[in-house]
Formats: sequence, C-alpha cells, structure tokens
Amino acid sequence: MHGDFFSPEFSAGDVAVVVDGFYHHRLGLRHKEYLYALDRGVTVLGAASIGALRALELDAFGMRGVGEVYELYRAGVFDGDDAVAVAHEGTAPYSSLSVPLVNLHAAAQAASVAGVLPATDVDNVVSVLRAEYYPSRTPARVLRILRGSGRPELADWYERQLAVDPHVFDRKRRDCLSAVAAAHDLITAGAVGRVTGAGDSDWKTVFLRTWGNHFAGRAGDPPLGRRIAYQQLFNPDYPRVWERYLEETYQRDHRASTGEPAGSFADSVARRIGVTGFPLSAEREKKDWLFDFVCPMPDLTDPFEVELLLRAEEPSDVEAVSWHLRQTREFTRRNPGSAQQDPPAVLPPDASKILLGELWKVPPGQLAREYRSRGIPNIKTAVAILQPFIVGAIKEQKFLHSETA
Repeated sequence: MHGDFFSPEFSAGDVAVVVDGFYHHRLGLRHKEYLYALDRGVTVLGAASIGALRALELDAFGMRGVGEVYELYRAGVFDGDDAVAVAHEGTAPYSSLSVPLVNLHAAAQAASVAGVLPATDVDNVVSVLRAEYYPSRTPARVLRILRGSGRPELADWYERQLAVDPHVFDRKRRDCLSAVAAAHDLITAGAVGRVTGAGDSDWKTVFLRTWGNHFAGRAGDPPLGRRIAYQQLFNPDYPRVWERYLEETYQRDHRASTGEPAGSFADSVARRIGVTGFPLSAEREKKDWLFDFVCPMPDLTDPFEVELLLRAEEPSDVEAVSWHLRQTREFTRRNPGSAQQDPPAVLPPDASKILLGELWKVPPGQLAREYRSRGIPNIKTAVAILQPFIVGAIKEQKFLHSETA
C-alpha cells in the first residue's frame, strides 16, 4: 500500500517482494516509492500481479522482475492491468472471487497441449474471456462463457482439472513462490539495491518528500509532522532552531557533495543572488532576513534532520501534542463536518490568521516574516498546521494576552 516503503523497518541489504496490492478503493505504492526503496539500498522484486507490472515499468531503474507473468508482459502478450486484476473478499484471508486472465491463458495453453483445444484457437478463447469485466470473471461465469461460445468440451475439461488441483493453472501463485525463493537467494548473496538508468534527472520530487514526511515516525508516537508543528507554533525560540537546521544541513550537504568544509549558509546564498538583493545591509540583519526567507521542505525520514528540528522538544511537549490531538478528535467527533479534510478545518482561514497573530504577538502585517522564520513557507501552510491545535490552545487560553490567562 501507499507509504509502505517509507517504513524505517527497511534498510540497505533487505529484499522486498511486491506481488499484489489493493487498488480502486485504496492507494497503491507509487512508482517513486519503488525508486525510494532502491535508493536506500533495498532490492525490490516484482512478480505475479501488480508487482510484475511495476517491474516491467521500472526494471530499467533497478527493479527486478520474476516469473512467467512478468515475462508475458515483457513479451507483449498482455499490456493491461486487467490481465492480473481480481475481485476478492474484503477481509482476511482475502480469497479471490474471480479468475485472472493470466491464469485462464495458462489453462488455454494447457488445453492445447492436452489436445482439447487447437493451438490456433488459444488466442480466440483468451479474447472471449478478456471481454468479460474482470470482477465478473468468476469460476462459474468462466464455465458459462466457454459453453456459451461453443466450447463445452473445453469447459468440462477445465472444470475437471480444477477439481483435481485448484491451483493447477495459477500462474500468479507460482510466481509468488518463485519470487520468495529468489529473494532468499539474493539475501544470501548479500544483494544491495540501487537506482540505475536515471541519468542526471532528479527523480526526488517534492511529492516524494511530502509522502515520506506524511508516513515518517514510529507507531504509537504522535506524527512527526505534528510534533514539529507544535514547536513551530508554540516555541518562542523556534526561529533559532530553524536557523541552526538550515546551517547544519547546508554544511552536511556541502561536505557530502564536495568533500570540503563549507562557509556559512547565509554567505553562500548571498553570493548566489547578490548582496544587493537584500533589503537590509547590516550583517546581522542580512543573516536574519536570509534565515527568515529560506524555507526548504525538511526530510522527516532523515534522523539527522529530525534531531535538528526537534532539538528543543521536551518529553512534556510530546505529551502535549497527544493531548491536543485528542481534543481535536473529540471536537471533530461532535462536529463531523469539520473532519472532511486533513488536517481538520476547525476554523476558517481569516480567523486562523487572527489567532496566529495573537499566538506570536505580531500584527497581521508581520505574519509573513514570523512564519518564515519558523520554517513555514506560506500562510496557507501556517493556517493548516494550526488547525489540529486550535481546540486545545483555546482550552488552554494560549491566545489570550491577559495577565490572568
């Protein structure tokens, strides 16, 4: 499923086997997620179903295809996902309710070898079965289609073969077992995955970073994104945390790419865009302006970056985040209309901007510099990350300036 490859449980030297997956009603793994796993040193095998399709699409970039289904797609015998798609039960063990076309193709070929079906008719039989929408291609429906198309002998033979061995034509099952065996061999050989064939193109898009950040963190903890948002919103010293994050990640990346120590981040950016581009000339003010203005998207799958972003977090802050999220869940339970998006829309944008000004003790005209100094790129994002904390913050009277608040 979408997000699985962002799990910290995967590491270099692991082998992941992708066989089948949900779609229609749930998001599947995106192509860039496969590349992300390969880039981390995970060897990725695809077989049997959606795994075979993705292996065909990504084998030039390092993914490996295994089995008959993959080879059939590579040879052009099949070119659509309807050939491997099946309807199945909605709960474990998710038993199949329909028959995939790749298995029916195997049955037609076996019938030809057995002398039940002329070799010249194999493609015609597969075409007739392909015309049936895949969820309707149940075992009983397959038999009716064969008999209705004038092939009762083939239908009877097919039914007898399945009665002896229900898996006799199950290519997907065979390929799954072959992929597991191949994975065992690769682990024994010490295989390490890598992305190949990408050339100089940068496939690490902002969407990939957004997905990774969404799924980052350990099970049972408040989401990392919420913990960082809490610091951005409520820690008065967070601008200095953000400044250190920019400086140290710049130093690290410069050393990684050149092997040499770097100068200051502020001086580097100043050289790129020209000092005359700054509205203020004093050195300290220039640096402040730079750190206020530059808002890259952090990588929450990187422990180094997470440590920098949460360097001021206390254990009580983690507990506070959990408490705030519980208040919001209770609010959305009582007001289901607010829960139609993530994060929930507790207040409209204009009211949220007023509350941000109250929280940071700045007039509306200075919000931009304040949120940028905290690593928030725009007002839309500032309003969004505030939403899960509004209910709890109001209960705590965080937005009130009075001495009794």
